[in-house]
Amino acid sequence: MRTDTHTPFWFFRQVSVDSFWGFLGPQRLAGLRRVDDPKRRQRKLGLAGFLWLGLFLAAHTYLPSLEAVFLALAPFLAQPNGLPLLPVTVSAFTQFRHRFPLRLLRVFWAQLVQEAHEALRSPHALWRGLRLWAVDGTDLLAPEDLWSVFGAHPIRQGEGFAQAHLLVLYDLAVRVPVACRLSRCDPDERARAARLFGALGPGDLLLIDTGFYSIGVFADLNRGGVKFAVPMRRNGNPKCLQAFGPGDGLYSIAASPQHWKDHPDVPRNLTVRIVTVCRDGFRPRRLVTNLLDPQAFPAQEIAELYHRRWHIETFYRELKHTLHLQRWHARTLHSLYAELFFTMILVTLTRLIMAQAAGGQDPATLSFARCLRWVLAAALLTMTRPPDEWPGLYDQLLVQVRRCRIDIRPGRQFERHKQKRRAASRAKRLASMKETDL
Repeated sequence: MRTDTHTPFWFFRQVSVDSFWGFLGPQRLAGLRRVDDPKRRQRKLGLAGFLWLGLFLAAHTYLPSLEAVFLALAPFLAQPNGLPLLPVTVSAFTQFRHRFPLRLLRVFWAQLVQEAHEALRSPHALWRGLRLWAVDGTDLLAPEDLWSVFGAHPIRQGEGFAQAHLLVLYDLAVRVPVACRLSRCDPDERARAARLFGALGPGDLLLIDTGFYSIGVFADLNRGGVKFAVPMRRNGNPKCLQAFGPGDGLYSIAASPQHWKDHPDVPRNLTVRIVTVCRDGFRPRRLVTNLLDPQAFPAQEIAELYHRRWHIETFYRELKHTLHLQRWHARTLHSLYAELFFTMILVTLTRLIMAQAAGGQDPATLSFARCLRWVLAAALLTMTRPPDEWPGLYDQLLVQVRRCRIDIRPGRQFERHKQKRRAASRAKRLASMKETDL
C-alpha cells in the first residue's frame, strides 16, 4: 500500500484513505489532485484524509460536536492494546477546512454528478428527449455565529434564531443535487434562482413551484431554450388563443406594466400553453408550460410528469431528517459552505452507487436511507481489507444496495384533507379496539 508523506502513518495505515478512494476508483482523487494548487501548503492531514473525514462528518452531523464525531470514529481505530488513537486533532481538522479551497469541492462534486449521469443510460434518464430538472428552496437553521450574515426569518423581525435559505438545482432522473446557493431568508426566490438557471440549456425541462411563477422567469428560460412547467397562480387571468381540447390550449399572459416597465428584455405578452389537471381529492390545478405542441407533448403526460417534481421535496427531507443537515459544526461562512458541499457530495456519491446498482432500472425505486447505511459500512470496511479484496467488496456493496427497494403500493392515494383522514383512521382504530374487547 502506498504511503503519503503528508498523512500521519497511523491514520494512513488504519483508516486506509487510499484504500477507500481506490475502492471507489482512484481516478477520482487523481483528477482532483490535478486541479489542486501545487503551491498551496500541504498540511499533515492531506487531501485524501480531509475528504474522507469530511464525508464521515457529513454522515454524522447529528452528533453534538466535532469531538463527538471523532470519538465515533475512534472504535474503528483501536490499537492492539485496545486504546483508540484519533487520526487528527479537532483543531488541525478545522484549520485545514478553513484554508481548504471550496472550488476543489465543487470540482469533485461536479465529477460525481457527471459519473452519475453516465451511469444512468436508460429510458428513465430522459422524458421525450428532455432531461428533467427541478429548482426549489427551503429554510435551514444556521449557526448562531453567522447571525450577522443570514439574520433571522423576516417574520421574526430581526429576533429569534439564525436561519438561512437553501436553493438547490436538482436532477430528477438521477436524483442528485447539481448546484446550490445559501442566502438570507427572503420570500422572493426568483432573483436568486436566475444564477442556477445558467446551468441549464436546450434539451432541459425545468419543473418549478408556484413561488417561481413570473413572466420574467419565463422569459429568461425561453432565451436559454429551456422548457418549463409551473402551476399558475390563483389570480392568473390568461387570455385564450386556441383550444386543443378539454382543459388544454394556448393562452396569452400579460406582464404587469408597473412592475416590468424598466425591464425591456421582458415581453409585454407571452404565449404559453395551459393544461388543467384534475385529481380525486385535490383542487383543479392549471399548469403553465412552453411545451406548445400538443402532438409531441400530450396534455395527460404533462399532467403526470409534473408530479415527479416531488422528488426534490423528498431530497430536502433526506437532508433534514436522514443527514440532519441543520446540525452544523462550523462557525465561519467558509466552513459552513465546506460542510454543505460535503453533504451534497455524500448524497451524490450514494446516488451514484444506487444508479450503478440499479443496472439500467429506475434508481428511484431504491431507499436512499438504507443505501446510505451500506455505503458508510463499506467505507469503514476498507480500513481493514487488503487491496485485493476491494473488487469483491464493491460487488457485495452493489448487491446489498440493489436489495434496498422501496415497498410500492399501487393505487395508494391520500386526500389533502388531513382532518378527514385522521378522523377515519381514529374511527378504524376505535372499531378495532371494540372488537378486541369483545
